[in-house]
Amino acid sequence: MREAYPHLALLGCGVMGRLLGHRLLLHGHPLTVYNRTPNKAATLVAAGAQSATTPRDAVRDAAVVIAVVSDDSALRSVLCGSDGVLTEAPAPSMIISLGTHSPDVIIEFARTASECGTGLVDAPMSGSVHDAQHGTLGFLVGAETGDLIRARPVLEAMGGGILHFGMPGTGSSAKLALNLLVGTMARSLGEAIAMLEAQQLSVTQFLAALKGSGLASPLYQRIGERYLQGDTSARFSLANLEKDIQLVMAHAQTLGVSHDMADAVMKPLRDMDETDKQHDYSALLSWPARRP
Repeated sequence: MREAYPHLALLGCGVMGRLLGHRLLLHGHPLTVYNRTPNKAATLVAAGAQSATTPRDAVRDAAVVIAVVSDDSALRSVLCGSDGVLTEAPAPSMIISLGTHSPDVIIEFARTASECGTGLVDAPMSGSVHDAQHGTLGFLVGAETGDLIRARPVLEAMGGGILHFGMPGTGSSAKLALNLLVGTMARSLGEAIAMLEAQQLSVTQFLAALKGSGLASPLYQRIGERYLQGDTSARFSLANLEKDIQLVMAHAQTLGVSHDMADAVMKPLRDMDETDKQHDYSALLSWPARRP
């Protein structure tokens, strides 16, 4: 593995980026890291990573770049900004994008990367903080077959399941569809709980009934337990869910398909202030009960 990928660059050291960076170090990969807020990379530097002050500096010795950034604007900045990795030769041989982004933006960046002789692997993550810690993340991949073959050892160092949907952009399309379900499941469970509590019925017993039914889902159980415990510490924030649902709506409109369910998820998000949106998406379960 180290012969194929002698040096990696990690762009983005938020919660998921830091956890993945530690996994790459544990697998023996030399690693250079960049984050717009440098102190977020401190634990990786302490574990042996090198620190860079710009994205371009981070990739000088790296053949493969891993981008774990929050939105399309951040991805554009690290790839094509004034200090971006594609702004001057030599470009890295491969970029792996792990965030959730607009499929059209990924297609645009894949074209730009190709003009620089760089492959772009669109591989948004499927999974939680727990999965990132334990190497059980899944990846929904859009990539040229040859690029995926070369990227596979790096992806396998970070996670397990790799599902190839097609060319760049298709992985992001699949991830948006997945996150639409995340939002609608949380939204509908919240309304179900509001109905129960309006009648003073046991949510605990309801979750037990749900677990034993044909509707059983690990997601329902996980966010239901967080609701019972009053735990809204962010694993996947409402702000990130809102960003993804906005991408879903825009993509659905481009495709000419309905986004009614996305509209339903957006309704409570529009009513929340920015402080509320820093909570975990499971906080959606509380929203219907607070309606006037």
